[in-house]
Amino acid sequence: MVVHCDAPSRTKDFVLLEELVPDPSDGQRLPSARTVPSHHNRVGRRFLVLIVVMWLSPAVVRGESQTEAPIRVTPGLFATAEDDLGLKTVTGRHQLLYRATVDSYKFCHHPNLVVFGGKLYCMWSNGIVGEDQPGQRILLCHSTDGAMWTEPTVLTEHKQSKGVCVAAGFYVSGDALAAFYTTTMGKNFGSETELLARTSSDGESWSDPHRIAGGFFIEAPGRLPGGRLLLAGEHVDPRRASGRMKLLFTDESDALSGWREARVEPGDLKVFGYTEPNVLEQTGGRIVMLFRNYSGFLFASASLDRGETWSQPAQTNFPDSTARFSTGQLPSGTVYVINNPGPKQFDRSRLTIALSDDGRTFDRGFLLRGEPTQKRYEGQSKLDGWQYPHSVVWNDHLYVAYSINKEDVGLTRIALKTLSPPGE
Repeated sequence: MVVHCDAPSRTKDFVLLEELVPDPSDGQRLPSARTVPSHHNRVGRRFLVLIVVMWLSPAVVRGESQTEAPIRVTPGLFATAEDDLGLKTVTGRHQLLYRATVDSYKFCHHPNLVVFGGKLYCMWSNGIVGEDQPGQRILLCHSTDGAMWTEPTVLTEHKQSKGVCVAAGFYVSGDALAAFYTTTMGKNFGSETELLARTSSDGESWSDPHRIAGGFFIEAPGRLPGGRLLLAGEHVDPRRASGRMKLLFTDESDALSGWREARVEPGDLKVFGYTEPNVLEQTGGRIVMLFRNYSGFLFASASLDRGETWSQPAQTNFPDSTARFSTGQLPSGTVYVINNPGPKQFDRSRLTIALSDDGRTFDRGFLLRGEPTQKRYEGQSKLDGWQYPHSVVWNDHLYVAYSINKEDVGLTRIALKTLSPPGE
């Protein structure tokens, strides 16, 4: 059952049920148990209690557990003891957008994709050798067919001598493309960390930076049903002491202004480091936010008011090795989650896609990449594996970008028909 943070509580100790009074929040009235005639027997009183409980808890009427997480995977979907997780490898075309060399920058991470002006664009963080060190910049390239790509160019080197730039994705508004990136001074959760954006009408010439908000972000704004935009990232000092995920929303279509903070109670802060939120939509319009954490399983929160308030995140049974993941929806309505569901923390050796017809139960999936990888250049915070995916649907294909060992950028193109349920 989703509980909004600002909603008045209807919960009352059942021992005191006879003292129940009308709830002024919705104008409905319940008969007080004291008005029940004395000739009513125990069966009648139990029936009244049952009616009251059902009124108090819509989840009971629907047959749901009040603590049930918003998403789940079917048992056995991921056979974590097997090298391929028990999944069939998807048919797709793999290519490299960037390969680190002795003479080049040797760190790549946080890839983000977008379609704009008939082209597919990709940006990513590009550092000299290690992660989050001074001089880290943003690279950008594009393709007209998803196969042949331009040579990467520098999108920004904001505060290059001392600062760090982190790719945070794109947003398209009419004829304008906005490119988002986070800047830090070497401390991701420092109070000076903020999200900036540059805009372009052609994907080549860019405006001066525009400040969006304080915080650490690696995802651009996403559109919710009805047109509202949602921006999800991390709180920084001093707010980080009492929270982790930072959720913002706006009704301004340009994604550059009007941002307001949503309300969410994170619960146990010890389970969360980077939360790297990502959203999906379920059948019926419910919005669900997934969060990275240290438990070995994704956490999930839901909103019924278009992203203004969120239920306290609950642990799901969706395995995750603590890494960024990607969510989305195919034209067929199928909802997907791309992640690293390995059994060990930070095990990013296997990248998978799980699929769901309703966004609630994920019951099938594929292995995207699982070949052994090994970094060629040592650097701060580098890890082997296929990691930090981002995805977009374009021209009857699903495109998935990811970093490889945090030093190369790869791309997989998958025909949508390959992801159709069996028999279709």
